[in-house]
Amino acid sequence: MSKKKVLVFGSSGMLGSYFCNLLEEKYDEFEVIRNDKADGGVDITQESQVRDAIYDNKVDFVVNCAAYTDVNGAEENPEIAFKVNADAPKYMAQACHHLDIPFIHVSTDYVFGDNREKGYPEDYDEFNPLNAYGVSKLEGEENVLGIKGDNYIFRTSWLFGPGATNFIDKISKYAKELPELKVVTDEVGCPTYVRDLSEGMILALKGEIDPGIYHVSSRDSLSRYEFAKEILRLQGIDTPIKEAKLEDFERKAQVPHISILLNTKLDEARSSTEMLEEYFKVS
Repeated sequence: MSKKKVLVFGSSGMLGSYFCNLLEEKYDEFEVIRNDKADGGVDITQESQVRDAIYDNKVDFVVNCAAYTDVNGAEENPEIAFKVNADAPKYMAQACHHLDIPFIHVSTDYVFGDNREKGYPEDYDEFNPLNAYGVSKLEGEENVLGIKGDNYIFRTSWLFGPGATNFIDKISKYAKELPELKVVTDEVGCPTYVRDLSEGMILALKGEIDPGIYHVSSRDSLSRYEFAKEILRLQGIDTPIKEAKLEDFERKAQVPHISILLNTKLDEARSSTEMLEEYFKVS
């Protein structure tokens, strides 16, 4: 039986690299075609290049792991953020529609901004992004959903994994260098390990879930302060952490205080501690 070809844009990033490696190592039915500008791939902000990459490779699926994720940088460079986060997914979805193949796109909790303590289910549609990054990702979602076809959108939050500097690495590094840390108590979210998100996306490749919007994150929510304490506890680091507030730190982009994704469609997710334990085992 011939393998199904999966074209992955953004294949060199934290998520893209993990996703491609997982597919190649554990799922023999798929052939992975990696495409990342950093490795000589196409410029996804150019519609013709996106279209040619999809058409020429005669693929069965397209997965978009590429994104402009610098939240503060997006405030200074909104044009780049919108080209990558809004226009590029549209080009991909259009090409997939023409070929009648599924398209899988990754989005973010930052499309919301209402600090909803109950959290956001997949069908919550009162969007209120607080920064340019969130607005660009929301426009990307709208562009994808506006094109007919088998389109999947996976929203995630506080994504972490190997191969990129993340909150966990920063906290661990500073805890070894400084006498104490200051971490905010008024930013609450759901951490997500790249494997959990990748496996959710693979359900779409295998045709085990219908097209639509899915939320993939830890089943629990916690503050950055609580998450930092757990990060240090699991490593046996006893550097004290003092409580702080978002307003104590200068940043260009406004972020939600409470941003909780609710998974109501997939199997129950792992806890943030379970995800962290695996991260430390493989890192």
